[in-house]
Amino acid sequence: MPQKEPLSPPLLAMAGVLAAVPAAWLALAADALVAGAVSSLAGFRSLGLSLAPSFTLRAEFAPDGSHAAALWAVALLAGPVAAAFIALVVHLLVESVRSPAWLRVLALELLAFAWLRVPALLAGGAAHGRGPVAELYARLGEPEAGRWPVGLLALLALAAAAALVASRTVEVGRTWMRVDGRQFRRRVARVLGGYPVLVALVGWSLVMPWAAAGWMVVWLLLTLSALSVLVS
Repeated sequence: MPQKEPLSPPLLAMAGVLAAVPAAWLALAADALVAGAVSSLAGFRSLGLSLAPSFTLRAEFAPDGSHAAALWAVALLAGPVAAAFIALVVHLLVESVRSPAWLRVLALELLAFAWLRVPALLAGGAAHGRGPVAELYARLGEPEAGRWPVGLLALLALAAAAALVASRTVEVGRTWMRVDGRQFRRRVARVLGGYPVLVALVGWSLVMPWAAAGWMVVWLLLTLSALSVLVS
């Protein structure tokens, strides 16, 4: 007799969506905290943390004075990168102990949003959008420089992030769904990882636009496709 699935895919997708919203807030909060601390260490005058209209934390620092390009890069990019690695550590820690199901899903969505947000920020900078890469170009006085290399870097970062998120999603999904083939693993990656993180990325895109609307839609569809394809 084939083993029955303890939870149906719609229930898993709904649980993932419910967890993705607070997970996105936590990832953005970690970004702000790290960005504030790193910008101060890099020599920028910190203006503290503020609460955006979307109730997300935001690090403020004064861009006055003369700073090298490397310091600008560290101050603007350290937050998203650090948030991604913090999310990975939290996810692995939660998976290493007997954690309740809701905490495992929350940690998974934290990992998915934090990692898939990084290539989105790179893509926004390449598309003349907003975000740390676009701001870095503006601060250096050369907003056109490096557009195509950054676009290629965004695609490579998406491939790496999607492969990581898909593999970890399948590992978590084994608890609730049978994973006995490549097609089924793709289904798990979409249901438990792709759809929830897509909702979180859409919400983040609406409150913090990082590129033109057309670019955002294309990139979000590309992200969902990458999660399905890059399943080992």
